[in-house]
Amino acid sequence: MIKINTVFIVASILLGSFTNAQQPPAANFIFPMEITPSVSGSFAELRSNHFHSGIDLSTQGKIGVPVKSMDSGKVSRIKVSPVGYGNAVYINHPNGYTTVYGHLNSYAPKIDSVITAQQYKKQSFAIDYFPVEDIPVARGEIIGFSGNTGSSSGPHLHYEIRDTKTEEPLNPFFFQEIIRDDVRPKLLKIRLYPLGERSAINGVNKAKNYDIVFYDGAYHLKGKPKIYASGHIGVGIEMLDYMTGSWKKCGVYKLNMKVNGEDYYSWKLDRFSFYESRYINSHIDYAYKQNNGKRFERCFRQPGNRLSIYGSNKNDGVFFMDSSKTIHIEVADAAKNISNLKFELSQGKELSIEHNLNTTKLSYLHEHLLQNEHMQCFIPKGALYDDTDISIEAQNDTDKGMIYQVGRKDIPLHKSIHISVALPQHLEKWKDKVALASINKSGKKQYAGGYVKNDSIKLKTRDFGKYIVAIDTIAPSIRAHQNIRGRVFRTNSKFVFTLHDDFSGIASYNGYLNDKWTLFEYDAKNRKLSCPLAKAPIEKGGKYRFKLVVKDNCGNEKILESHFTVGG
Repeated sequence: MIKINTVFIVASILLGSFTNAQQPPAANFIFPMEITPSVSGSFAELRSNHFHSGIDLSTQGKIGVPVKSMDSGKVSRIKVSPVGYGNAVYINHPNGYTTVYGHLNSYAPKIDSVITAQQYKKQSFAIDYFPVEDIPVARGEIIGFSGNTGSSSGPHLHYEIRDTKTEEPLNPFFFQEIIRDDVRPKLLKIRLYPLGERSAINGVNKAKNYDIVFYDGAYHLKGKPKIYASGHIGVGIEMLDYMTGSWKKCGVYKLNMKVNGEDYYSWKLDRFSFYESRYINSHIDYAYKQNNGKRFERCFRQPGNRLSIYGSNKNDGVFFMDSSKTIHIEVADAAKNISNLKFELSQGKELSIEHNLNTTKLSYLHEHLLQNEHMQCFIPKGALYDDTDISIEAQNDTDKGMIYQVGRKDIPLHKSIHISVALPQHLEKWKDKVALASINKSGKKQYAGGYVKNDSIKLKTRDFGKYIVAIDTIAPSIRAHQNIRGRVFRTNSKFVFTLHDDFSGIASYNGYLNDKWTLFEYDAKNRKLSCPLAKAPIEKGGKYRFKLVVKDNCGNEKILESHFTVGG
């Protein structure tokens, strides 16, 4: 085993950035695993609908690596979920920090006994428990074992360092060097945005991409193109970062953009709040991501973006082409590796305005109610990031029935909207089986949810797009991995099942032995449900009736029953 003695000490660069909260004191953390550090996910890396709130440490494909408390403290939270962090432990330390350890395969015995007791008390596998009892842990004490639980895509440890008082995640890279990193961020493309009706890139009122290449110690636009820009202009950049000896794509730490030598736009990722993490959909070009799969980070700020990571930006990063401009973008990672890009924009001619009388933008500052004879949509204040063209429409399709178009799928929403459509008369007898389904580009439907009230189907969602009324009357299926009926099992045996539902998805699962609720553990991504008999209310030599009840989100139910004996 490789012995790791890495110690993390808060650097002044991090403490100096705590402008909106009381500065936590310095910390002296040890590394959480005795394994060669390899980062597979960086702090504040761009993820779907959120910034990554910690660091992912690869466990080299292994499950069961001991995970240690990075300092002495008390267990403040234990969370078990079939999604998200899976099995997670939160530890409050006297120094003002909280460390978080996610995707654990299992807990240390003294933590496991507490959470198992709570699961039986609440009769639920998924649980979020804030211990009232003291669960002290010593520095370096094993608190669990690494795994792949929750929404993890492979074995690793997700760990975080948070400010206990504010619960804001902090950048762990500034708790001393985690691994060696001498690789500068990689700049891939820029995207130029004409931000007004008269604005243009090379005479066209449409955003345009330019490739970036590296030579002579800096980045340049490929081919040194002559670019004419007019009106108000914004810049976006596609970029990523690597670490020494690793092919894993990570995010960058900070960016600064100058226009003709003047600071126009900047941000850095020392910390952020969970409540603001969804603003990532304004930080990036959300529409481009939805339509092309790539993320451009804006170098200008939309008016409804309330992220706290930005500096004192001039005109929110938007500049007017009253003359030729030199754009200089500097990007750095947490190890202070720096990449630079400079390029020129020549002044072009502004466009004449062609008014579209059929287009009305909805203000991001107000709430809106859109309705027609078939449907209505309520958009609350603060749901949009900018004034946006949004409309609703209902069209009858011979195969799918009525299709309800609510805005466009590539428009981001910060808050949930409320959609209401009429319940078709022929489905009135199936009210408890009806839902709305979204339709993707290929025409495939996906359960979105909803409920029936006053002869309308109502849905709360944070996604624009196409919807149809759907019905689900088919119960989930349960496939046992072993034959249980009449067999004898040891107390350390485990029953395993695969669950499947064809549309609305698994909503609940409850198992019983001799009519007593029994803990079943669910791995949602693999659709695996297991019953470890070591945690079940059984005795050697006992005979047990087994019952498993699984329901989907439309209330369809499947029951599996059997019986077995526990060996002596």
